[in-house]
Formats: sequence, C-alpha cells, structure tokens
Amino acid sequence: MGIIDRVATDASEARALQTLGLLTRGALHQISNPLVGLVGSAELALSDTEPGTKLSARIALTHRTGLEIAEIVRALQAFIRLQDEPERELSLGTAAAEAIALVSRVLPVHDLEFSVSGDATIVARPGETQRRLVELLVEELDRAEQGATIEVEVRDGVVTAGGGELRL
Repeated sequence: MGIIDRVATDASEARALQTLGLLTRGALHQISNPLVGLVGSAELALSDTEPGTKLSARIALTHRTGLEIAEIVRALQAFIRLQDEPERELSLGTAAAEAIALVSRVLPVHDLEFSVSGDATIVARPGETQRRLVELLVEELDRAEQGATIEVEVRDGVVTAGGGELRL
C-alpha cells in the first residue's frame, strides 16, 4: 500500500486532501509576499545593529529563518509549476536528484542520507514523474531507520529506492 493509499482512507478524506492541494498554490503566494518584506527588513535591521550583540544575533536568526522558509516556498512553487508542463524527454537520474532535493528541503530528513546512481532517458510529463518519485521517496522515508542511507538507483526506466520500485 502506497503513502497516498494510506493517507486517503475514505472519499471524504481524499476530497479534503484534493481541496488542500488546490489551496496550496494560493497559500504559497500569500506566504511569499510578506516573507520578502520580513527578509528585507531583517537585512536592513541587521546592517543597523552592532555586530556581536544579542540583538544582532536575534535579527540574524530571523533573517536566516526567513531565507530557509523562502527556499521551501520556492521549492513547492516549482513543484506545482512542473505539474503543468507537457510530456518531453527527461533524464530520470536528474529527476530523481531533483525529487531528493525537494523531499530533503520540505521534510525532516536530517538524520538520513540519499545517494543516486545510474540514469536513463524517458519521455514523460515532468510533473507526474516528479510526483511519483516524491511518493516513492516518502514511502522509503517511512521505512528507513535513523542514520540510514537511501540508495536510489535508476536503470532502464526503473527507479529503485530501498525496498520500493517505480516503473516509468
């Protein structure tokens, strides 16, 4: 049973998740706008404070945190935009590395490592390919033990990650 099957156990829950997906694009935009102001204000305030003070450290932390949140927002926005792209030739190794980057950016995977080996060229919709790769990685994260390395192997249009397999 895949992660999507486990999450959406009934029609009502599946509809709620679909609605959440529809709201996400607008929510990311609404988060992005004030975030630009927050990060910019923190930059200006940091230049006005004396280095080495508690206030300077607090403003620097606010600035770094704002930049981290902005990276997460940009990664999710890029994932959403990818869903609209038409079918084209793709490097599956590159797509796997991009899926790993997305998962690593938005999920708490600090104690896990990823490695990617191999490559293959496929013709597919980039958004669907990315979605399926992310699902495979999230399923493997659920199974992985702390400190593990999830090895992602690409060969002939098949991606394996730990015990999971995705045929494209």
